Amino acid sequence: MESYFSNNTQRTNAQLAAIVESSDDAIISKDLSGTVMTWNGAAERIFGYTATEMIGQSISILIPVERKHEESQILDKIRKAERVDQFDTVRKRKDGTYIHVSLTVSPIKDSQDNVIGASKIARDITERKRGEEELRLLSVQLDQRVAERTHDLTETRQRLRVLASELSLAEQRVRRQIATELHDYLGQLLVVCRLKLNQASKRVQDTGLAQQLKDADRILQDSLSYTRSLVAELAPPVLREFGLVMGLTWLAEQMEQHGVTVTMKVTPSSFDVEEDQAILLFQSVRELLMNVVKHADTKQALLSVATTTEGDLLTITVADSGKGFDHALERRTGGKHFGLFSIRERMEALGGRLELKSGPTQGTSASLILPLGSRVSAADPTVAGTVDAPVSKEGQPGAVRVLMVDDHPLVREGLRGVLEGYEHVRVVAEAADGNEAVTLASKLRPDVVIMDVNMPIMDGIEATRLITQTCPSMTVIGLSVHQSHQIERSMKEAGAVAYLTKDVAAEQLYAAITSALEKKVNG
Repeated sequence: MESYFSNNTQRTNAQLAAIVESSDDAIISKDLSGTVMTWNGAAERIFGYTATEMIGQSISILIPVERKHEESQILDKIRKAERVDQFDTVRKRKDGTYIHVSLTVSPIKDSQDNVIGASKIARDITERKRGEEELRLLSVQLDQRVAERTHDLTETRQRLRVLASELSLAEQRVRRQIATELHDYLGQLLVVCRLKLNQASKRVQDTGLAQQLKDADRILQDSLSYTRSLVAELAPPVLREFGLVMGLTWLAEQMEQHGVTVTMKVTPSSFDVEEDQAILLFQSVRELLMNVVKHADTKQALLSVATTTEGDLLTITVADSGKGFDHALERRTGGKHFGLFSIRERMEALGGRLELKSGPTQGTSASLILPLGSRVSAADPTVAGTVDAPVSKEGQPGAVRVLMVDDHPLVREGLRGVLEGYEHVRVVAEAADGNEAVTLASKLRPDVVIMDVNMPIMDGIEATRLITQTCPSMTVIGLSVHQSHQIERSMKEAGAVAYLTKDVAAEQLYAAITSALEKKVNG
């Protein structure tokens, strides 16, 4: 029996030795001081040392200087009967080259369960590490390429954004140029034509001819109304001439024609936006209000304009309590809400942003937020024009002395002809802009100033404000080709006592003058 167990043990040991020797992994045993006790064939192939060279030598021969501490740490764990699993490290071959290995170290115990040494399995993972490094480098290159492509796409998007804004501005400039031509030339000619026609009709005795003149006047009136509507549709003059807030106020009033009542709330300190910014903001607000008309299913909307306390940030909000929509989908879908995408791109091109809050049955709030530059300074009343204006001779005692202010000579001529048809009215001077008007009013002290609203250098609203502040007794009557409630309101807030559109000036200007003077005398 003893012989049987002895032979069986020998066979088992022989099998284990064969397994160790045929393994592709280096299998090494060492004592607790690190001295090599066994060294298989794979160890020779991996490290280049033969068994004869290594047995009895310290395992530290394989360890690079900078990793010497690893062996002491491994032996400390082995002495505690702890196992070291798959420890990736670097070892040195006989030829001095370095290889990556994965170590598994297990304690060797005697029959009394005492730790007497360690069994180390070393697997060459150099190829794996090389592959990992290549993958890492490829990943770095890929990340770099993605970053470059992302940068290129970002720049391209920014260029497209700027291009879209420039195209939009170019369109608005062309529309404005056409509108200006219609307003400054065709519109004013129609006004002058009506004035001349009105003067001529007063001298006609023939009933048939008078009727023809009346029909012609009606045609001119229709033409003027159409021209005014076309000008407003192309480029609202109120935006160009009186700024963003007045333009938005006009826009809010226009929405009544689309069945939506817009409540306007303006609480800014004075602020300034560039002309191009004002155009794009106006265009964006118009699109937001039209979205209310088309999609909100409500008849009410709020348009608010506000600035921060420091005046460095402008916020324009269009809000409604309509049916709303899931705006989380808005960024992912470009079809139905392309208009919002366009507004967002437009705002980002300006250096601002669009903030959107909406939800089904929760209404919608869209805010245009734009950083502001320098704040507006008040107009300097001392900057007055010195251009000579034609001055008439003084009229007889008791005549009403009138200063005529309009930047269109033909309109001034036509209105002068209307007023000089009345014996006790005398046009004492004419001015072509607000600065001239302020200077002549201070110098000549006329009884009445007929003040055009839209003029270069200084507009009629500011000129009216300065004149009525320095000459409270002077009567100012506003005159414009625009039939605008907010312009009329602004003129009267500046001090004008009346406001007329030029298409009715021939019939109503004299009556407006006499009515205003009577009110002043009586009251």
